[in-house]
Amino acid sequence: MPLRALLGALANDPEGAKLLRDGGDAFVSRSLRPYAIAALLDNDVAKSAVVVAGDDNEAQALAADLGIWLAPRPVRFYPSRGVTYESHLAPPPHLVGLRVAALDALLDPAEGEPPVVVVSAVALSEKVPDPALRPRGFTLRKGDLIDLDEAALQLVAAGYERVSEVSERGQFAIRGGILDCFPATEDHAVRVDCFDIEIESLRHFSTFTQRSLGEIELVEIAPAAELAAEHRELAEIAALSDADERPDITDLLPLDRFQALLELVPPDALVIVGAAEEIAPALGDHWQDVCAAFHDADAHHLYVAPDAVQAALAERSKARISSLLADQPIELHAQAADFSAQSLA
Repeated sequence: MPLRALLGALANDPEGAKLLRDGGDAFVSRSLRPYAIAALLDNDVAKSAVVVAGDDNEAQALAADLGIWLAPRPVRFYPSRGVTYESHLAPPPHLVGLRVAALDALLDPAEGEPPVVVVSAVALSEKVPDPALRPRGFTLRKGDLIDLDEAALQLVAAGYERVSEVSERGQFAIRGGILDCFPATEDHAVRVDCFDIEIESLRHFSTFTQRSLGEIELVEIAPAAELAAEHRELAEIAALSDADERPDITDLLPLDRFQALLELVPPDALVIVGAAEEIAPALGDHWQDVCAAFHDADAHHLYVAPDAVQAALAERSKARISSLLADQPIELHAQAADFSAQSLA
């Protein structure tokens, strides 16, 4: 039986029914938290949803749990950049892929159930470039004509790295008439086999075993960078110079087209704070690091201050779940299961 069928049982508990009906502040035992959040999300399946966790590790783990509870509803993880803006470095392509896929799912949902995106507090505090500033992606189809040299230039412009052998998202390699590419938003790399200038076959393959995982008819090559080359190249050049000689990153980016992630989230989206006790410490620690690297006025160009993030969450969130008991009007208690260390065999 799918686990999702069990989510309705929360309504049988008076406190659970109150949480589903009214939302608000609630204490939920840590072991019960993914279930309670999944039940809240399943109670309002007509809306896209954003769930906020403390840090990236917590957000990724929560996204995995919610994906199991809510299957087949799409659940995506939106991580923080992985590098600070003040470092002048672009975020790694594998993180860009996750960010692009999650944000695009919210802005332009595919057919089927609306997506759930799990985001960390730190990621919420990082301003996001306008999606229109991204480099162009493109589509490869079986039977299309392709110039591999031109494709290589397109991939580099889209933020991909040319390597001898593809191992992770955002990389590509060319050997003879074969193009291997690991699209930024895909779970598997793709092998493009050409006969002269025609794409003869497209197939997913394992980067570990190099074995084919099945043929496909087309693949979307999403951008592996959040900024097109003309917007990021000055920062990339500055990153290679001595730290004392680097220009201020705020002078190199189109700051007027950066905005808070929650400002991009559709206004009707359901917002749930999934770890209320972790938000303030995560935001505070991150803001301390930001202000150590920037003048306070400059920090606001690329980051959202903790009080502004908290105010936005207070205004938009339906429910704020904490695993610290603090006189919340709703309490859901549970005990984690004990597992024997002995083998059952």
